[in-house]
Amino acid sequence: MKKMKLLRKFITLLLAITIGFWLGVSGILNGTRLGGWMNTAVDYMPTQTEISQLRSSFDTIPIIGESSFTDNQESPAADNTIIETNEHEEVDYDKVEQTIISLLNELREEQNLNTLKSNDMLKAAAIIRAKETEESFSHTRPNGTDPFTVFEEEGISYPYRIVGENLGMATYYMSEEEMAELLFDGWVESEGHYENMIKPEYEEIGVGVHYDGEFLYATQLFGTPL
Repeated sequence: MKKMKLLRKFITLLLAITIGFWLGVSGILNGTRLGGWMNTAVDYMPTQTEISQLRSSFDTIPIIGESSFTDNQESPAADNTIIETNEHEEVDYDKVEQTIISLLNELREEQNLNTLKSNDMLKAAAIIRAKETEESFSHTRPNGTDPFTVFEEEGISYPYRIVGENLGMATYYMSEEEMAELLFDGWVESEGHYENMIKPEYEEIGVGVHYDGEFLYATQLFGTPL
């Protein structure tokens, strides 16, 4: 009996709110004290555009770049190399990177493909690219060149037969493992990026992560050395 009373009260309240909103929108009560209050209430209702903007602020779907690139390059090995390092006090980058690599190799095993070995040079290049995507989320670098000119940076030496790049970005709000899964699932759902991850020709992988205080950026660089 109590539940029925509560239900009736809830329905009555819902009808009152609905009717009140209609009265405010229709303008029937314009010029009255109640009408002025209703117009004020309606004015503060968010518009559809505002609702969309609010929703996008908390978007959990990774933003994925354009289809992956492949290229060929030859370059002499450097005698002295500088390995790019990457740390952040709020995010355990290594945990994100290792989770992405584990998920990637699980996917490749499911497809009866070779697993990819982690490569320090690819990782160093991927870190650079992850940082650059904060400025320009694109396979074109901020300086206007293609992504694989990153291998020409000081301290980066990776003579290759074939390379490829996947980019991902998402609002950071979960644990490192969950964010890695979110980004990885975004790549899986994108045909071009999925094909990049299961490309039989690849032998090595480097993952770079960057956090700007709001968004988490991740780059996968695939490669097969000369």
